Amino acid sequence: MASGKLDITIEQGATFSRIITIKDSSNTAVNISSDSFAGQVRKRHQSATAIASFTFSITNGSAGIVTATMANSVTSAMDPGDFVYDIEWTSGSTVTRLLEGTATVTPEVTR
Repeated sequence: MASGKLDITIEQGATFSRIITIKDSSNTAVNISSDSFAGQVRKRHQSATAIASFTFSITNGSAGIVTATMANSVTSAMDPGDFVYDIEWTSGSTVTRLLEGTATVTPEVTR
């Protein structure tokens, strides 16, 4: 399974949520009930420190649906600008990069 390129927008101060559905090459949902996920946002690929991390909840494991979120307290602490991110899926001993791209943080006006 190849990774997908997806640029995202994170609104500073707002809860971020993205539903991800995992399917195999024949477009059949993959059971992810026992799997885990990780994802981070960094200024650059080489940056030693993550700016923020996603949290994950498996919404419907047998249908391959997982939700990536960031609480508003996390996005509030992020500076506006362009960053890089990726999301990885671990199934058994196999790690697959699901998504990667640019994460643009837009500034909050209402505080």
